[in-house]
Amino acid sequence: MKTSILYLFPCVLVLGVTAAFAAAPVEGKYVANGKEGKLAFALAKQDKPFSGKPVTLLVFTEKDASKDANPSSHAQFGDLGDALVVRLRQDGDKWDVIGTEFVHSALKHSGASGTGIVSASDVKVANGEISGHLATGPNADLFDEPLVVDLKFHVKAP
Repeated sequence: MKTSILYLFPCVLVLGVTAAFAAAPVEGKYVANGKEGKLAFALAKQDKPFSGKPVTLLVFTEKDASKDANPSSHAQFGDLGDALVVRLRQDGDKWDVIGTEFVHSALKHSGASGTGIVSASDVKVANGEISGHLATGPNADLFDEPLVVDLKFHVKAP
C-alpha cells in the first residue's frame, strides 16, 4: 500500500503543477473609467457570415458561459458579469473586428456596441484553437467613457 502511494504521489503532483501553470484562455486588461474588469472565461462560436466572409464570435466573460446556449446575448445584458463580445471577420489571412459589445460595471452605457474601437492582431487558427491579441488604441472611449482593452486569448476554435 505504501509503495502504491509513493508512486501515485509524484503523478498527482505533476498533474497539479501542470494545471497550475496552464495558460488562462484570456489574459490582459479590460478597463473602463479606470476600473479593471474581470474576464476569466472565453469561448469562440461561429457567427453568421458578413459580406460573404466567415465570422467568429468571441465571448469573454466574468462568469462561465460554456454551457450557455446564447452567451453573446446573455453577456450583453449583463447576466455573465463583466463581458466583452467581439465579432471577427476573416478576409484571407487578415482578421478584422466588425463589432464589439462592451459590458462593464463601471460603464454608464454598459452593453453598448461599438465599431472601430478594438482591433485584432496575430490571430491564428491552429491545432483546434483560435488565438490572438485584441487591443484599443490610445485614448479609446465609448460615449466619452475611457476604455482600455489589451487581451491575449486562446480558445477552442468553433
